[in-house]
Amino acid sequence: MARVHLFNPENDLALAQGSSNYTAPPNAVALHNAGEMLPIWYATDGDYIIAPNADAQWLRHVSQLFNINIEIFNNSHQSNLTEACPWGWSHDARRQLIKAGVSDSILYNDDTLNKLRRLSHRHTSIVVMQQLQQRLPFSIPPLPIEALSPDEVISYRNTHKGCFIKSPWSSSGRGVFDASMLSSDELMRRANGIIRRQGSVMCEVALNKVQDFAMLFYSNGQNVSFIGYSSFFTEHIGAYSGNIVAPDSEIKRQLSTMIDPKHLDITSSVLSEILTEIIAPHYTGFLGVDMLIYRDSNNQPCLAPCLEVNLRTTMGIVAWHLSNRFLAPGSLGKMKVEFKNSQTNLPTPVIYDHRLAEGTINLVPPNNNFSITFEASPQP
Repeated sequence: MARVHLFNPENDLALAQGSSNYTAPPNAVALHNAGEMLPIWYATDGDYIIAPNADAQWLRHVSQLFNINIEIFNNSHQSNLTEACPWGWSHDARRQLIKAGVSDSILYNDDTLNKLRRLSHRHTSIVVMQQLQQRLPFSIPPLPIEALSPDEVISYRNTHKGCFIKSPWSSSGRGVFDASMLSSDELMRRANGIIRRQGSVMCEVALNKVQDFAMLFYSNGQNVSFIGYSSFFTEHIGAYSGNIVAPDSEIKRQLSTMIDPKHLDITSSVLSEILTEIIAPHYTGFLGVDMLIYRDSNNQPCLAPCLEVNLRTTMGIVAWHLSNRFLAPGSLGKMKVEFKNSQTNLPTPVIYDHRLAEGTINLVPPNNNFSITFEASPQP
C-alpha cells in the first residue's frame, strides 16, 4: 500500500484565508507548479506524487541516477492508497487532493482540518514556549504576545527596544516585519491590515541572532518523535533561501561549538513530550520547530528553543532526506531555493552508489520561475 504526495507550498496562505475556495496569488502558483515533482526526494519508494505537468523524461533520468521508485499519480492507483501527504493540510489541500482523484475516505474531515488550522496559528508557539519555560533547566527568551488591536502593537514597540511583528499564518519568513524600521503610521497600517485579515498579530522581542536552525519531528498520530536537525540560511528579515545538507551528527557538531549540546538534547526530548500532548492526537506527518542561537546582553550564546512550530513538511525535511539517502558519505551539501531561471546545462555531477558526491543537480525540472538545487562537495 502506498501514499500520495502533493506539493502545495501555498498552504500557509490558504490557512490564513481559512476557506476551501482559496485562490493563490500568481507567485505562489508559480512555485507550486515549478516544484510539483519535489516530493520524489522525500517520498518512500512505491509512493505516488500529484504532478499533472510532470516532465516524464526528467523523472526517468533522475530516477535512474538516484535509484528512485516513485510514480505520477493517476486514478488507476486509487485502490493502492492508504494515506495522503500534502506539504501542508488545509481545506484547500483537501480540495486539491479530491480534484486530483484521491478518495476523501483517506483524507482529514472538516473538524480535524479546523483543528489543524488552529494548531498552525503562531499562537501555538506561545503555548509551546509556556511549557518549555516550565520544563527546561535554562532560561529562554521572553514569550511573544498576541495583539488584538493596532494600539497594542504600537504599545509593544514603544516598550521594547527591538521587536518583530508577525502574521499568525505565514511561512518562510514572509509576513514578518521589523517594527523598529517602520514609522508609527506604517506600523499601524500594517498591523491593522494583518488583524483585519487574520484576527490578530504576533509581537516578539528581537534577538541578537548567531545561527538559525530547526529541530525536526514526526508524528505518527499517537507520539511525536525527534528525528533530526535542519540548519538553514535566510535573507532579509528571515526569508528562507536554503539549507545545509549534512548528517545530523555534523549539524549537531557545528551547533555544539556555539551552544551546550546538553541543551540541545534536553530540548529535543522535552519538545517531543509537549508536541505529543498538543499535536499527536490530531496530526500524522512531519513538522519542524524553528530555533535560534543568539547572544544575550552579556554577549553569551543562548538558545531560543521555539520561534515557530511548522505543522507541515518543510524544506528542512527535504534537506534531511537528501542527507540520509542522496548525499555520498564524506561529502557535505547545500540545497538552495532561488527566484530565478533554472540552469539547464549543469556540469555532469559525480555520483557514487546513487548518491551525490560532487557537483550540482536540479531537484525539480528546469523552469523559468524558480531554481531548487542540491549541490555537494567533498568534506574538507
